[in-house]
Amino acid sequence: EFATKFNIPKKIVIQPDEGTMLKSGTMHHAFVDDGKLVDSGPFDGEGNRDAIPKINEWLKEQGKGEAVVQFKLRDWLISRQRYWGTPIPIIHCEACGTVPVPEKDLPVRLPEDVQFTGEGNPLESSASFTKADCPACGKPARRETDTMDTFVDSSWYFLRYCDPKNKELPFGKEASQWMPVSQYIGGIEHAVMHLLYARFFTKALRDLGLIDIDEPFHRLLCQGMVLKDGDAMSKSKGNVVDPNTIVDKYGADTARAFILFAALPEKELEWSDTGVDAVNRFLTKVYRLLEQVDQSNADTAPSPASPETDRQIRSKLHRT
Repeated sequence: EFATKFNIPKKIVIQPDEGTMLKSGTMHHAFVDDGKLVDSGPFDGEGNRDAIPKINEWLKEQGKGEAVVQFKLRDWLISRQRYWGTPIPIIHCEACGTVPVPEKDLPVRLPEDVQFTGEGNPLESSASFTKADCPACGKPARRETDTMDTFVDSSWYFLRYCDPKNKELPFGKEASQWMPVSQYIGGIEHAVMHLLYARFFTKALRDLGLIDIDEPFHRLLCQGMVLKDGDAMSKSKGNVVDPNTIVDKYGADTARAFILFAALPEKELEWSDTGVDAVNRFLTKVYRLLEQVDQSNADTAPSPASPETDRQIRSKLHRT
């Protein structure tokens, strides 16, 4: 677009491996897929992907440049306040200004005498929390009432699960032997939120020598959204289905079975009242069959199955 606007000659440097040769006069966008380099000096004929490190090395040898890593860092938004967020260990003193809480007084614990009114920050109304002495001068001061994002806690909780009874530390270095987590399940939004933060914490803890792992999770499964009339369920859209209504009418088994059968875990699930009815009819047939079998065997002692038969049944069940 820049070259077209300012009438700059366009030079093709990548041609596709197969198909029609590209011509600059007919192109509207640069070709960036896999192909071979052309008009690229000593790198002509090289695959464009494979040539990247070679070009970087050549530029370095010629004193014209070098490869660098460009980090795309995101700000961590903590403006959404929650009572159960991690307290920020800061005390505000009129004489000394902003003073950090001494390490010997950590952690700062949340109070239990707060009143949840639905308005404002409940920590601000807790005298037992806000009143504090300045660590520097000892005069009366006020504790910071803002909290960190709750992801600060949920970004490393899996390590606590690996060492749940440790009374001295959040987790010991021995927790590494149970890591990484085999399967992490979360929404697609986790890719740029919780997953990002958890990986950040893991690598920071690794650099501090507190754990011996590089990645917190071995596999990630992004489950699909539950839709109603084609839209994701949300209170603002007024299309939320109350599961208690389904449970009251059909029972919990029907609600669970519909969710399990309607779609694969990673696919979107379109909520359908017709689908719920169908699952309920299916389960009713299963119940009737079991009742008939139970009644027919009421006066007959079941013959014990062999260990090998039990093993085969369990194996088949686990694959179902």
